Formats: sequence, C-alpha cells, structure tokens
Amino acid sequence: MSEPKNFYYHFKPLNFWLLLNIILTTIIGCCLANFHSCRYMPQFYILTGLMIVSWGGWIFKHLFKQKLATITDEYIKIDHCQPLLWENVIDAEEKIVNCCFKQFKVIILNTVPNMKYKYNFLQKHNGEFTPFSLPLYEVISKEDAAALQEIVADKVKYTSLSEEDEDENEPIRPRH
Repeated sequence: MSEPKNFYYHFKPLNFWLLLNIILTTIIGCCLANFHSCRYMPQFYILTGLMIVSWGGWIFKHLFKQKLATITDEYIKIDHCQPLLWENVIDAEEKIVNCCFKQFKVIILNTVPNMKYKYNFLQKHNGEFTPFSLPLYEVISKEDAAALQEIVADKVKYTSLSEEDEDENEPIRPRH
C-alpha cells in the first residue's frame, strides 16, 4: 500500500436530530407568521440562533465527508487524532462494547505499554471504546468494515469474534 487508504463515516441522514431541527424550524416559522411581536423578544433570537447552529451542525455532519481513519504502511490515524505507528500496536481484537444501553462491535488496537503518544480528551475519556477503536457497526459501510478488518489483519495479529460470541452479546429483542 503505497498511497494512504482513507475510510469515511456513513451516517444515516434521517434521524432524530433532523426531526428536532424540522420541529424547531416549524415552531419558529409559526411564531413569526402568527405572533409578529415575538421578534422583539430576546428569547426568539436565542431560539433562532440555536436553530441555525443546529442546522449547521447537521449539515456539516451529513453533507461533508467525515474521516474515520487513514491507513498507511507506517501508521493508522483514527479520526482527527495523532497517527499511531504500526510498530506500537501489539495486536488487534474485535470486541462488543456497551454505550448508552446499546452494544457495538469494534476493532480495538492494543498498544505497547508506556508508549509515547499525545492522547486527546476523547481518547482519555472514551469508556469501553478505548483510545484506539475502529467501528464495525452501522456508522461505516459493510464494504469499508471488511476492508478495515483485512488491512488491520495484514498489519498485526488479529483476533476476530466468532459467530457464537456475537450471538451471546447481541441484545435480546422482544417478539411482536
């Protein structure tokens, strides 16, 4: 691999955030149409500013590519973090982690102890995800997830979850 290989997040655009933005925009529009004096209230400008910031965040997240990882022969760079040299990675393993009452499948890169690396805030406080985790759930396409697994397996010793382990860790869904 002579050129860097880039992977990007693939977020679903129809989500709760979009619904909230539409509701907030509708409420502000109705207030403007029916209550003309509301534009003289400071609360109106605060809510309008929040609506604009919220739409801006949603547009940035969904209309611009968000880089998940860049992989070269020398390093892997996850999100906007400092590059992690492959020589500092002992091995990689797939794991199921819990976050917000949900379970997610990730690749965890295990590094050498006392490695010189400047961790950012999120890497220091990332719960079960650990500082060097790559998602294998719905925020990445299945093709990209398979390519990520293959590249990481080529670089370091890779431990994959067996089918039984995945079934044990899946949440129980109620029958309808």
